[in-house]
Amino acid sequence: MTMLRYIHIQGREAPRFHFRDQTSRSFKSVIQSLAEGSPLVISSLYRTDIIYKADIDKSEQVLKLWELYTKPIEDKTLLTFVEGRERGLEIFFTSLVALSSVSLWYNSYLEEFRHTCSLDYSNPILQDLKNCEKYLQDSQKTVYRPLTKIDSADLLPRKEVYADLSKHINDFLN
Repeated sequence: MTMLRYIHIQGREAPRFHFRDQTSRSFKSVIQSLAEGSPLVISSLYRTDIIYKADIDKSEQVLKLWELYTKPIEDKTLLTFVEGRERGLEIFFTSLVALSSVSLWYNSYLEEFRHTCSLDYSNPILQDLKNCEKYLQDSQKTVYRPLTKIDSADLLPRKEVYADLSKHINDFLN
């Protein structure tokens, strides 16, 4: 069964995982050969997201390819790996709220995200992102908000973060 897979890094460690526009397109093409359909690759200086669909987890192969485009990844614990559409979208947007606490980082990512959207507007993963607001509204469960590895037990009820999430969803998708 084809599943959404998500690799993510953000914060102070993210700049060494960053790659520029042309490299990003090239990297995306290589991932497309491993995945099913068109992957979504967004890389800014303080956050990089790789979202793809595949029957089996190709994250190790993606990381090896990533190392060819950037630098060797010595500490893989800095990366977040997620399987599944709901969990992936949840982590995508809750981590976006954390990123927005530093406006320079957030604005840089927002610019790269919009640029990627303009180049790849028909990407099915982008359609998932556009549909996520409904998903967030329908879900009443507690959300994991990954701020740091130390805060791994930081759980927030959705109602406390929903207003923030809605603001950022609207920023990105409008």
